[in-house]
Formats: sequence, C-alpha cells, structure tokens
Amino acid sequence: MSKAHLYRSAVPAPRHAFCPLRLKMMRYNSTISNHHQHFYTLRQQCLSEGRLFEDPDFPATDASIGMPKFTNVRWKRPKELTPTARFFIDGASRLDICQGALNDCWLLTATTNLTSHPWLFRRVLPEDNSFQEEQQYAGAFHFRFWEFGQWVEVVIDDRLPTDATGKLLFGRSANGDEYWSALLEKAYAKFYGSYGALDGGTAREAMQDLTGGLTEFYQPKQMADGQEDQLWDILRSGSEMGSLFACNLKSDPTGENVATKEGLLRGHSYSITKVCSIPGLVSGSEDIRLLRIRNPWGTGIEWNGRWSDKSREWKSLNQAERKRVGLTVENDGEFWIELVDFMKHFDRLEVCHLSPELHSIEEDGAGDRTSSTRRYRWELSALDGQWIRDTTAGGNISFLDTFPLNPQYTIHVQDGTTGSGVVIALMQKYRRADSLPSLTIGFTVYRVTVEDLRQKPVPREFFQHHDHAIVGGSIFINAREISCRLTLDAGLYLVIPSTFEPGEEGDYLLRIFTARGNTLCENDATLCFGTLDDRITEQGKFFDTPRWALLANAFYNRAEGDKQLLNTPSLCDILWEQFFRPNVPKRAQPKQQPSGGSSPWRKFYSCVLQLCACFWIQSAVRKSRRAGEPLVQEDKAHREELERIVKLLMGRIADGQDTIGYEQFRTIARDVYQWESVFRLYDMDGSGTLDRRELRHALRSSGFNTNNRILCRLQRLMVELNRPQIELIEYVLCAAECRHAIDVIHRDAA
Repeated sequence: MSKAHLYRSAVPAPRHAFCPLRLKMMRYNSTISNHHQHFYTLRQQCLSEGRLFEDPDFPATDASIGMPKFTNVRWKRPKELTPTARFFIDGASRLDICQGALNDCWLLTATTNLTSHPWLFRRVLPEDNSFQEEQQYAGAFHFRFWEFGQWVEVVIDDRLPTDATGKLLFGRSANGDEYWSALLEKAYAKFYGSYGALDGGTAREAMQDLTGGLTEFYQPKQMADGQEDQLWDILRSGSEMGSLFACNLKSDPTGENVATKEGLLRGHSYSITKVCSIPGLVSGSEDIRLLRIRNPWGTGIEWNGRWSDKSREWKSLNQAERKRVGLTVENDGEFWIELVDFMKHFDRLEVCHLSPELHSIEEDGAGDRTSSTRRYRWELSALDGQWIRDTTAGGNISFLDTFPLNPQYTIHVQDGTTGSGVVIALMQKYRRADSLPSLTIGFTVYRVTVEDLRQKPVPREFFQHHDHAIVGGSIFINAREISCRLTLDAGLYLVIPSTFEPGEEGDYLLRIFTARGNTLCENDATLCFGTLDDRITEQGKFFDTPRWALLANAFYNRAEGDKQLLNTPSLCDILWEQFFRPNVPKRAQPKQQPSGGSSPWRKFYSCVLQLCACFWIQSAVRKSRRAGEPLVQEDKAHREELERIVKLLMGRIADGQDTIGYEQFRTIARDVYQWESVFRLYDMDGSGTLDRRELRHALRSSGFNTNNRILCRLQRLMVELNRPQIELIEYVLCAAECRHAIDVIHRDAA
C-alpha cells in the first residue's frame, strides 16, 4: 500500500442518544463509581430484608430511558405483567428475540447469533438468573459483557419500561412469559448509560461486546464479480469456527426501514443463522449454497425471491432433505436465500471471529466441539495505547513530519514459517461511552530488518525512503474497529496504528490474531536514566552559589530537634518559597560565564548582585507572610502539585520516613535546581512556560530517556491539571514522575 493508495473511507456514524449515567465500572476493572455492585451480596441483602432490589445506578426514571420522545413510561417487574413470568421457557432460542420501539436491531441481531453458541451464551447470561422462589428470586439479575480485553459484570433490577397499556416498550420474547431477552437488553443499556445510547449502531460492535471476538466486514455486492467462491469460503469456514455473522442493506435516504420489492428492509440489520449447501436440483449440477437469515423483528416482511419460505425451489426437495436443512414455513422473520442473491442484494457482511480465550472455555467445559473446529484456534496478542496530541498522534503517512510520532509495534513471524495467517485489529476505546464520534483510524504494516529496528522508535528517515517496504494495512474509516488479514512470511514487521489526521486524541487496543506462535512487541524507546545536558553542568557547582546559601539558611531556620530534621510540610514551604512561589523572580542564579573566563573583579561584582537578589527574594517572601497571606490559599492547585512532588522526592531518599536530614535536603535541592535550570534552558522566550511539544526534549536534557508510555501519562496529567502550557512546577512534577517510573522498573528488575 503506497501513499497513493491511502484513502479515507467514511461511513455514517451511528445515531446515539447518550446519558450521563455511563458507568465508570466499565472502564476501570469492574468498579462502579465509588462502589462495586456485587450480585450475590445484593441478592442476599434483599432476601434477608424481604424486599426486591431497586438499582440506584440505573433507576426507573426518564434518565435511564435517555430519549425525550418516550413519555409516561411505566416501569414494571415481569411478575407484575405476567404472574407466570420465567427467565427461560424451554431454553434460549434465536426465535425468542423480538424488537420493540428501540432502533437496536444491531444488538438483537448479535443476541440472535449468541443463542447458537451455548458456551458463549452461558458466559453472558449466568445460569443462576431466575424468577423461581426456590432459586432465591430477589428482583436482581446479572450479565457479563466484554470491554476492551476484560469481562465486566452488570447488575440490574428487573423493572422494565412499559407503555400506558402495560406492554413492554422495547425488546421482548415471542413468548409473553419469557423475559431473558428484555433483561439482557436492559443490562446492555446500563452498560452504555441509557436505552437511548443503543438507538443506532453496528452489529459487529454488539457481537464483539458479547464475545470478545475479532470483527471484520465485507461488501458482498463488490465481490459479486468473480469472488463468489471467496465469500463462500469466508462464510463456510467461519461457520465451522463458530464465527457470528450479520448483514444489512444500505439505509434509505429517508432514514426509514423501507422495504425493497424483494421483501428486504433497507438500513436494517439481519443475522445469518446457518450456512449450508444442498445438492443441485438438476442431476450433475453444482451444489446450491444457501444462507438462513433472520429479521430481529420476528415477524413481518420476508424475502420473497428464490428459496423463500413458499418458493417452488423447496418443493423440488424431498421431505428428508428439507428436514436436514431445517426448513420452517412460518411468519417468524426467518428465511433462506441463495448466495448469489445474497451478493446481489446485501451491501455489508459483518463477521465476528471468536477469540482463543472463548475457544479454550468450550474445550474445557463442553465436549460437543469437533476436532475440525479446534484446528482453527487463533492465538492472541494484545497491547493498548494512546494517541496524544504533540506526543503520539502523528496522523497517517501523508503527514511525514509527524507520522513517526505514532506508536510502533513489531510482529516477529517465527523462522521456518511460510505464509503465516495474521489478522491485525485496531479498536478505538470509549467513544460511544463518552458521547464522542468515532475517529477515522487505520494502520500500515512494513517489512523491516533488525538493522531498521536498531533505533527505537524507527525514525523519520526510514518512512521517507521505504514506501516499497509496505506489505499491507487497513483502510482508514470511522468505525470502532478496523481489521486486516495478511499472509506473512518469516521475518520482522512494523505496525503503525494512527488516526487519519495528526493531533486527534484517543485510546485504542491493538490485537494480533495468528495461526501460530508469533510475537507482538512495542517498538518504543527504553525508559531509563541518561546523561544530564552539558549546558546544565557547565553552569558550575550548585553548592558554591549564593542560591544554595539561601536554601541552606532556610533549612536551618526550619529544621527541628537535636538532629536538625526537616519535616514534610517545612520542605514544601522551602521549595515553594525558593522555587515556585508566583510573582517572585527566579533568575537569581549564576549566569553562565563565557568560556574565556573573566576578571576577579567581575566575578566579585556578580556575586554581590546575586547575594542582593537572594536577600531581596527572602525579604519579599517575609513581607508576603507578614501580610497574613496563607500559602495554601495563594495557589491551591499548585500547592497540591508541590505535595505530590515532595512525596515522590521523599519516597526516593527517606526510606519511608517523614523527615529528612541536611544531606538528604542537599540532594533534593540539587535535583529541583537542575530541573529548574533545564526549564529555563527551554523557556527561550522567557514566558515562564514550556510548550507540550518540548517536554520530551527537556526531560532528555534532565537525564531521562523517555518512551511514549511515560510521555502519554505525563501529557494526560497536564490535561487533568488543566495546563495547556507547562509551568515550572508542572515540569518538576513531570521530572519527578519520570524518575519514579524508572526507579520502579529498576526495582522490579532487581
């Protein structure tokens, strides 16, 4: 893929109506805001208190609906609607799922597919959900969804939204006494914050949330010209592996589900529930390739072409063959269609391949999997990352100056391997949950050598002269996940995930599925100690300067006890007054002398000026304190940053103590002074701030070789502190955080 072939393919973003009730539990290791909802604990509490559970995190209010068009909603429990309510009736079936007033056919399509995989179904819907008293019914139910590499549990109560007549407003089962599908839909609404958040989406997104699998999509109409065998192989082999399939037609310009003359609904998601072939109707003819497709509405308009429910083609088959295929002639929203007609009418095929984790669960927990299916098990490697403006958000290869800033990853296809199958998937995180449109994302894959990787990360010069090394990559599209299937020979490959435009920020998960044991690694610089910039060390010995005399005087004025120990609050005060206090000049430090030297009188004159400046600073501080101006109130935010700095500095040299002696104070003062000197070196315009783009270079001058992960963390810290520009105190905090991260690596290695 050369620069000329890089293009932007945008699809309409799904319509979302987001609610601020989005649960933080879904992002951070299954913790809900300030507390975690433990299903079994909640159920036992309700049983012991003789009450039914009412979920405070997803209350029965309009906020949980999240769509103003629905008014006078009444929330009722299933047993209030039907006294004989059951969670399952005769198990779960694809025919149990019927769509309501919510535009979430994409979710129901994925749920339909889930019923065909019992081991997956049990993971999402635990078997102890029940309305039976003997199974401890307390109005509480729990479900599990996959989110960016982890399974998280969602607990709900069973109050469901109904209309004025008492009918379920949204999803329901074909059997009025069965409620598993309606409760699953409610749990998914809580997962994203409201029912309104589900009003529009893609089936592959929901299939992934229900399985943790890998998603791909194809355009059947564009494959109709000579690629029928390829599409059939995708469907057949995917069906054998347990993949989930969905399909749809392009939306009508009106946005409505307009039916075609063949009985197919535009802008509507269907699930493919079976793939099979039958003998040709004429002796000696080729087998006929058929797909069974279901409309989540459950009833209504169906395909009326060849192989539809009452078509003459079925009459040509004997009863035994019809039974083998599973033909039913009912108004259930399900129909059969031949592959050639499918490719003629459907615009998009969405596929979700199951991850190796799920395959291993089935092998451990059930014995009905065939050996032929086991052969296709994928091996998975995954790493997460971030695109941060001015740090790792470089845009696509067309922006050559910034493209090398993007995170880089290497794939090592093992020696002795020829034609290894590799699927690379790039998924952006949190966009739906944060009410943000999807970024346009993609990735490029290069063939590289050990020599190319000698410098980490790979520099601009490589990308400038190695277009010929591109072996593949994805298109750029505004979807949650984009993937690409490649066949790679043994060797090293470099993967560059990026947004289309530079400076676009977001989180992502990069996953590599391989048929063999290949390795995925981050190709980033090593986070370690370097050398202090010569321009800093040339400024002379800090402890011979009047600046140090002032700091030492402050130490002795505040140190307590016979051992002259300085406590943490006093250390904060000294650093604040001598380095960070606003409106106090910071330039009373020795200026760098010309290399040729100067006369003794000039040196004496310079020292006198420096001493005067130091005493002026001290005088200004004392006047401010005499005026009764509390330090904490002067700049509370900066003071909190200072406390974090002192905690990091003390943690490194004080061995857990909250006091330090003179020698330890010398070390801390020297470090802060050096970091201040670096800050002044890069503050070329004298504004008292650094641009965020200068942070990497400034840290290198301070003796820290940084990598993208620590830089992204520091840049995010600046965002959290609301600092568009980096002031001295923020830079010292960044330097202290960077050194702490390196210390942790060294400690763990030891």
